[in-house]
Amino acid sequence: MSQFIKSSLLATAAVLSLVASSAHAESFNFYQSKTLSNLVDTNSSVINVTSGNIGLALSAVSTSSSAKVTRRWDGVGVNSGLGDLGDLNSTLLSSNTLQLTFNQVVSLNSLGFSSWDNGIFGIGADKVSITTGGKTYNLSSNDGKSPITTFSLGSLGLQGKTFLITAQGVTSSFRLANVNATLAVPEAGTSAMLGLGLAGIALVAYRKSRKA
Repeated sequence: MSQFIKSSLLATAAVLSLVASSAHAESFNFYQSKTLSNLVDTNSSVINVTSGNIGLALSAVSTSSSAKVTRRWDGVGVNSGLGDLGDLNSTLLSSNTLQLTFNQVVSLNSLGFSSWDNGIFGIGADKVSITTGGKTYNLSSNDGKSPITTFSLGSLGLQGKTFLITAQGVTSSFRLANVNATLAVPEAGTSAMLGLGLAGIALVAYRKSRKA
């Protein structure tokens, strides 16, 4: 095998390795220790945070023009005005929705919520749904831990740049405590095709160099 082809194959392997290494999970933590400075909500049009190479913007989605995204020691919520307490809550008339917008396509691994209530025999339990790509998923299986209840989402295969988190039911009231996401990478078959394509390009270039 010529040195040219060897170098091309090494370059292909390096590209595939770079793609694989980009699949590092990043966490966004909004739950903090309680202090005098974070006892009260701060209201914003948008909250921007960064972890590694992933940027995340949180905003409120509401029919109310005065809706804001809120943040205090126990996490992020929505304040739609009219005496709203700032949690992600739901009533007979409306439900709060928090929008997560990433700067790149990600795979959503898990969501953690604070002030989560599993209720008694499911009665009065908090409920939440997540919407992306036109599909809505009701989350019902969590780790049952306190003070942060975590929903593992890996089995759902949720990928995208925008996700909507909506409180469901008539008694829900909780806050987003953390988000874990991974940059979306090509599936194994796609990576293999990429490698073959790069190797093919290298071979064509080699043949042309021989003819020249």
